[in-house]
Amino acid sequence: MVDTGLLDALAQGLVTGTIIAAGAIGLSLVYSIAEVPNFAHGDMITVGAYFALVVNRPAEISLLPGLPGGAVSLVVAGVFALVAASAFGALYELAIFRRFRSKEADLITMVIVSLGLALVLRNLVLFVAGSRNIAYETPVVRDVNWDLYLTGSGLTVQRTQRQAGDIALLGEWGYPLWLLLGIVAAAAGVGYGVYRWRSTDDDFRTVHLVSPRVLGVLGGLATLLALAYALRFGPQGTDALWSTRIGTSYKDIVIVVIVAVAMFLLNLVLKATRLGKGMRATADNMDLAEVRGVDVNRVQLVVWVIAGLLTALAGVLAGWSASNVNPNMGFTLLLPVFAAVILGGIRSPYGAAAGAILIGISMDVGVYLLPSGLATYRTAIAFVVLIGVLLVKPDGIWGDV
Repeated sequence: MVDTGLLDALAQGLVTGTIIAAGAIGLSLVYSIAEVPNFAHGDMITVGAYFALVVNRPAEISLLPGLPGGAVSLVVAGVFALVAASAFGALYELAIFRRFRSKEADLITMVIVSLGLALVLRNLVLFVAGSRNIAYETPVVRDVNWDLYLTGSGLTVQRTQRQAGDIALLGEWGYPLWLLLGIVAAAAGVGYGVYRWRSTDDDFRTVHLVSPRVLGVLGGLATLLALAYALRFGPQGTDALWSTRIGTSYKDIVIVVIVAVAMFLLNLVLKATRLGKGMRATADNMDLAEVRGVDVNRVQLVVWVIAGLLTALAGVLAGWSASNVNPNMGFTLLLPVFAAVILGGIRSPYGAAAGAILIGISMDVGVYLLPSGLATYRTAIAFVVLIGVLLVKPDGIWGDV
């Protein structure tokens, strides 16, 4: 029997971090461009999750009329949640925050207003849907285990799955030691080569759509996976010097891919569109951007729409990942989201994404390393990491960008 270990905790932390990233990027955008430290962000995540529930399991929302055609799939429900949450994001800006901004409300006033909005949203969800846990209606997803055995002759990989109470072997292959070292060396070489290739034209005017460092990591990872799939040999035995198990599921992979695509599209908007330039100019200096012809009100409206969309994405993915939705889920997620934003650099959405991944991995690796009785302090681990990093780098890991 193979036990899970550090690699499994890292994989789970990556999934946790991507969900936090979806919420953290929106919070960072709202703070840096709309100048609102939005404490209602967590409850916006909850509202987004319940938007999907309204059409995915309408019978569970007793105060709302049922859909004429009954329930719909989570994919359609998720799209509905994104649209509805985006509209609500625009509503928050037009009905609340723009009015206070026009009266030149200070930062403390905006904090109090966002806290008030958070209470209103949470109690609205409690009134309409109640306090119980509700799960989305989705097909059952079975986990797949990847058992790794490092022996004297190489690495054996077994793909297994629990079926009817037993562990079923779905596939088995291996890599001789010389090949394993060659694949790792090739992946590192390709990653470094991609980084050097994309960073040769770096100067102060260069704006990369994707950072050379990120491209280098992605290039190395893609090479590693491609070679590992193409160069599979026979098993190298299970008399292991070291062994571990990594649990994955189709659900985890979909979550990581969806958030990665959302982050790329947002990056595309910020760096390759006129609207994105206006958003960056407004974040840098709102008054100067307005003098230069940027429609600041329109930019801030778009920011709230994007933030609403991202909160719904975070809410639906968090509810799907945890297999339940409840009125406190957004507030629970708000603390790691704030930690990620501050850790990354509060005015940088790229830093918020990087901070979220670091926080997610720290939380799950911390739970693995600490005694089992301390697992309830999972969120506190995020703040320990936050304090430690800020003592060394007060601007956050990405700086004030």
